[in-house]
Amino acid sequence: MSRVNGNAGQSVLFVSIAFPPKFDSEGLQVSKYLKYLIGECGPELPIDVVTSRVPTLNMPFDASLAPSAQGLRQRVELPIFENKYTNFLLRKLWPSLAYSPDSKFTFHHQWWRAARQLRSTPGLIYSRSFPASSALMALKLKRHFKVPWLFHLSDPWADSPHIEYGSQRARQYNQQLERMCFEAADVICLTSHRTIQYYQKKYADLNKRFEFYPNVYDPEDVVAPTSFSNQGRTKLRLVHTGGLAGSRSPEPFLRALSMLETKYKERLEVIFAGHVDRQNRAILSKYAESGVNYLGPLDTYQEAIRLQQSADVLLLIDFPVDREDLRVYFLSKLLDYHLTGKPILAVTDAGSECANFIAGERSHSFTRPDSAGMARHLEWLVEEFSQGRPDYFQSRPVRLEYSAAHNARRLAELFREFL
Repeated sequence: MSRVNGNAGQSVLFVSIAFPPKFDSEGLQVSKYLKYLIGECGPELPIDVVTSRVPTLNMPFDASLAPSAQGLRQRVELPIFENKYTNFLLRKLWPSLAYSPDSKFTFHHQWWRAARQLRSTPGLIYSRSFPASSALMALKLKRHFKVPWLFHLSDPWADSPHIEYGSQRARQYNQQLERMCFEAADVICLTSHRTIQYYQKKYADLNKRFEFYPNVYDPEDVVAPTSFSNQGRTKLRLVHTGGLAGSRSPEPFLRALSMLETKYKERLEVIFAGHVDRQNRAILSKYAESGVNYLGPLDTYQEAIRLQQSADVLLLIDFPVDREDLRVYFLSKLLDYHLTGKPILAVTDAGSECANFIAGERSHSFTRPDSAGMARHLEWLVEEFSQGRPDYFQSRPVRLEYSAAHNARRLAELFREFL
């Protein structure tokens, strides 16, 4: 479709289940983009939204995120009919329904209700996924209104190594859904250059539709550079914030911690905070004698930011991905860490997007089998900290290309190209 559509109205319909004030990784990204996007679009390009009602399962309410959505013209909220018990049963007994494309499938089946409640015909549709049900809602509304659709996909969909579809039929169905959405979208926004390369190879016939729109940080959260000082402190503080579940395990790092001599352990303070599943809580408990402190889930995003800012070094634990061509994930938390200016210790796969990002940032990444290498690095960190050497711990400048203000401006310009 041409990037000129003279017959449609001058407005944007934003479709996303993960929409503020919902507190999850995708919801945080939507909140950061939206905060600046509303101003960039201005009154001449109003934004309406179709989202899910609060509460939405696994997306906690965070009142501190609500201001980012101020200035919307209309907000349509639809109920999602799910709970953790029915989700469990569907995954076991009827995976092709549970993954059509996800547990929130009742959202996109209500597209007609959303269309009926909207007071104005949109000029274009912009959707954010995940969950992928947001994309199917946008697809159905595009077909209904016959307007351009800009489809933002945060991570790989049908080929995701983190989704266990439960049946070959469910996996094949998601391949079909992904292809259908890619073919229907006028632009496909992806969060990393390696993700673009992956999909350019998979959908060679759609190469011209891919655009780079990364995960972002809020420039207002950037911490002013400060001089490093260890005065009055005897322990180096390492902090990890965020969820740990399944194969995203802290054990390789904790194994390194257990290898340290007592004189090093006593000079380290290690803090974990966030949602942790039963399997990984047991692992944290197993290594409690190594001085690990688990604070439990945090109530708000601002609590996470404050805890990150209190660290000397931030710990990042990435998802393991066996296939090298799918090591494309750019964790949004990496940018939260980046804007503190603190060094990062990452546990990730060789050649991953996270490893590439922190290379040259006076930060270090290690593969999961390399607990011995992590242990040596921890010893070095303790010595550098104890001797008060500022070079490694000094604040680092943030990178403009990942600013929410910068990318919201780019996105608003893209909207206007279609209008």
